[in-house]
Amino acid sequence: MKVNNELGYIDITRKAIADIAGNAAMECYGLVGMAHKRGKDGLIEILSGDQANKGVGVIIEDDRLVIDLYVIVEYAIKISVVAENIISNVKYRVEKETSLKVKRISVNVVSVRV
Repeated sequence: MKVNNELGYIDITRKAIADIAGNAAMECYGLVGMAHKRGKDGLIEILSGDQANKGVGVIIEDDRLVIDLYVIVEYAIKISVVAENIISNVKYRVEKETSLKVKRISVNVVSVRV
């Protein structure tokens, strides 16, 4: 996605946005890790660190970002509270670090782990 200013433009890739979103989500309490966007054979692999962006989908609609997160949450913690915290933190960090507006963030809970 290109951001224009008086000196030229800044090109921010979807991977860079996914990295920011994945790292912001990983900071949230109750999150065990990220999961692949496409699970194979029902097996779920926990992604963390440098691989966290593989659990993030970024789409651009009307010059705004739509972010899909695929997460694994911790057992015995209210899922809705964890999801709200993830949405809040990801929206804040992405908008602050890229100056792009977020249209929607979807949190897809793939699994619950002890």
